[in-house]
Amino acid sequence: MTLKFSNSQEFLNKLQLYINAFIAVPMLGFIVLFLRIENRTYNPDYLNEDVTFFLRFIMLLAILAFIVLGLVFSKRVRGNLDPNMSIRDKLNVYYKAAMNRAYFFLGATVLALIGLTLTAEQFYVIYYTICLVAFSITYPTIFRINRELKLNREEREVIISRKEIK
Repeated sequence: MTLKFSNSQEFLNKLQLYINAFIAVPMLGFIVLFLRIENRTYNPDYLNEDVTFFLRFIMLLAILAFIVLGLVFSKRVRGNLDPNMSIRDKLNVYYKAAMNRAYFFLGATVLALIGLTLTAEQFYVIYYTICLVAFSITYPTIFRINRELKLNREEREVIISRKEIK
């Protein structure tokens, strides 16, 4: 699970491409379903009101758990950093951490989409928005990479100036 890149901009572009795909794919289904619900062409009758009421809270807890687990596992992977590692190895560790976080966030967005599909309740729009906020808060940037990897001054200069990474 490594990424091939020659400089920090190429690394960031590839990483952001994957993250953007994780955001966009569930969003397509969510938009289509939301518009069908708003136009009153979709009305599921799968569950009774009591089950729907409890499902709302269970899904919220599951979505929050996915987000928190994504953050925890991401931090745990970044904990494997050794200050003596090369900058390329550090970026690969960051890539693994960011992708682990994105997988969990993707799971949270899929849960929100499933909840909306089963119940057509607007609560799941809020839950989905929470997932998007989590994605945006942790979205990888050059400055976030520098901060999370705790790079020394020379490594930061290589990342910021987009010099070739050996």
